[in-house]
Amino acid sequence: MPHRHSQRKPHASEVRSRSTHRRDEGRHPASYNPHTNLTKLIEQDSPLQTHSQLVLMYGPFQTEMLPEAGQGVASWIKDCLHKHGLPSLVRFDYRRRAQIFRRDQFQPWLEPLMEPQRY
Repeated sequence: MPHRHSQRKPHASEVRSRSTHRRDEGRHPASYNPHTNLTKLIEQDSPLQTHSQLVLMYGPFQTEMLPEAGQGVASWIKDCLHKHGLPSLVRFDYRRRAQIFRRDQFQPWLEPLMEPQRY
């Protein structure tokens, strides 16, 4: 007679514990939140922080802002919007943790910057 292996299902607390442990292993520091960091930089027109990078991706090309530029993020984005329009994607790297935002995610942050410049 063949030996049958029992297929014991793990208890809910075991599953929860394992998944929490896996999540915590790769957890970012509490200060890391690319959405909050990027929107704060835009709102305050602050320069990029060291180890950061901001890329606006358009169909055939992309434009990149590095921290060395020293320009405010909102000012730089505003210039790009006036020259090239709304990008397809926005990539924000903070300490080598890239985050890609789709148009529906970043459009609310950038639309206020698209207003015509007043002289």
